[in-house]
Amino acid sequence: MNTAIASKAIETPQEKLAAILDSHQPRSLLTVSLNPVPVAQHWCDDHDCELISIQELDPFKQLEAVRRVDMAVVADQLEYMSHKDGEALLGLLRNLHTDSMVAVYQPRLAPEKLRWPHNGFLALGCREEGHFAQDGRELDIYSYDLDDYNFRRQWNNPRFWANPEHWGKYWW
Repeated sequence: MNTAIASKAIETPQEKLAAILDSHQPRSLLTVSLNPVPVAQHWCDDHDCELISIQELDPFKQLEAVRRVDMAVVADQLEYMSHKDGEALLGLLRNLHTDSMVAVYQPRLAPEKLRWPHNGFLALGCREEGHFAQDGRELDIYSYDLDDYNFRRQWNNPRFWANPEHWGKYWW
């Protein structure tokens, strides 16, 4: 009889970010961060992925010159921006630069007046990927992917309509 208990390995934020990159397999990756994002750099080196990095407190000017990319990672950036500017940055990335985005956010690193509410990322269509807490530090990872943002609803078909013969004929 085997008495060994299988224990689940504790996933680190770096492993989670690498797993997200593995699942999307981007050919081009944009990082917006005040500091380098080593996970992104290593992943791009190992997977023949073009890495574009913006390391500015105000990244909007540099974003004007950036073309469309497969994925964007925002880390160590939103903590130093107002909520309004952070929303503008994520919205700009989501709407103009990429269909997939990851935001890494450390709420305790941000000054109290700049902290995002938990639902701030959810309001932008992001999905919570993980919450990590260790030694008094917290880190949250959120992702956005246009392909699974608006899931197909089972009820949204002619079978559930009052007049199924009108399905697809009229737009209002």
